[in-house]
Amino acid sequence: MFLFPVIYLASFLYGAYLLLKKDIRGFPVFVIGGLPIYIHALSVTHFYGFAALIPFLQGCKEIIALGALVMVVFTLRQKPRWHAVDQWMLVFLAATIIYLILPIGPYPFMSRLLAFKALSMFPLIYFIGRFCRAEEINLNHLFSWICLVTIAAALVLIFVEWIPFQHLHTKTGFMDFYIQFFNAEQSGNYGLVWTFETESGLKRFGSIFSSPLELAASTVLTLSVLLALANDRFKHFRFTPFHTAAIIATLICILMAVSRAAFMNYFIVIYIYALITKQQKILRIFHWGALAVIVSLFFIDNNDLIDFIIDTILFQNASSIGHLVEWVKGLEAMAAQPFGLGLGASGRVSMENNEHIGGESQFIIIGVQVGIPILLIYLYIYWLLLKTGFQSLISSRGKKRKMILSVIFLKIGMIIPLITSYLDSYNYITYTINFLSGLMINMIVYREEHGQDLPAEETMALVK
Repeated sequence: MFLFPVIYLASFLYGAYLLLKKDIRGFPVFVIGGLPIYIHALSVTHFYGFAALIPFLQGCKEIIALGALVMVVFTLRQKPRWHAVDQWMLVFLAATIIYLILPIGPYPFMSRLLAFKALSMFPLIYFIGRFCRAEEINLNHLFSWICLVTIAAALVLIFVEWIPFQHLHTKTGFMDFYIQFFNAEQSGNYGLVWTFETESGLKRFGSIFSSPLELAASTVLTLSVLLALANDRFKHFRFTPFHTAAIIATLICILMAVSRAAFMNYFIVIYIYALITKQQKILRIFHWGALAVIVSLFFIDNNDLIDFIIDTILFQNASSIGHLVEWVKGLEAMAAQPFGLGLGASGRVSMENNEHIGGESQFIIIGVQVGIPILLIYLYIYWLLLKTGFQSLISSRGKKRKMILSVIFLKIGMIIPLITSYLDSYNYITYTINFLSGLMINMIVYREEHGQDLPAEETMALVK
């Protein structure tokens, strides 16, 4: 188990070393190498009796992010040309800074600062990708690293969790760490929390990630970049052994995570991919498959399965009802205080104090804290990234096309998790998506400024 903090620290030190050499690759090295195992690195460190190191390990991600941002800003070759997404990112950041400075809400400044970091880190990460030298980023390498993370997660899931049929988190001191640092309580039947099992008691596995939900969301991330990596032109699909291994790994992970929302997103991403790239064969499989599932439901002699599907659709099962209750509380709070209850009123800070409101939705968590106007800005940024990507996709080729495809798939694939969970609590997902979003706008603006796309990168041997 000691490998978790060792790998985490090694990725941090190597990433910091590269950044000191003004090499932007240091940022994704840490994000992809360290953040997937973030919780295990902390819990194992705590388990071995080094709790004093936890604050430093927690701060590593902010150190790397701020270091990368300072590096890219001070190495800009010319005055940046601002894009509409950049401007709205700054508006969102400035608005939330006001909520940090002013004594709005019941929490003291340090608690508001913690909530601000969770809420407003994404614009800073976006600007790392936006202003770095995109030509220094090899997308084939970057995307393949992401795929390798999921392959590693699948291997751990099979050999460490599924075969012995025991959660990895019970071996890393996860629950003791959560109780001490997050004021959590043990629940469920397996010595963890309810997230690690279904209502029927079926185990849900999280592998190297913090929870089954983060594992499930990471499969959508991997699938998105995998499809972008495999297809960089219309009607041109390259299927390699590496792709095969990565796709199998995503299927293993999403099945073992038992997340209905992520499972739905997984196939939505594939369907959107088929539509965008005009893959008629995949579309036909989807359409006939959907028809077969619907017809088969009329012949299945399993009332529990039918009831489960109906209850999920109608939000009548315990999990769905729990979401609805939290959403209603959050919406009522937003209606009563349309300009927000203050930083910390929803999300991590309030959860630790058992006072959370609307803690089951990223959108509601934002609205409860900083109000409806800033939530609308957040939604507009999300829509603007999708719109910009689609507008630039038709004329794009090569590296730029892969970048745009990955962000489009990711933004579409994360809509349901944003509605049903606190997505920004998944550091690996948040850092990766926003860094790639910044890279996409970076490449689009480069085209507008230079009249041509970035030079083509060498295709790595792994995906030839």
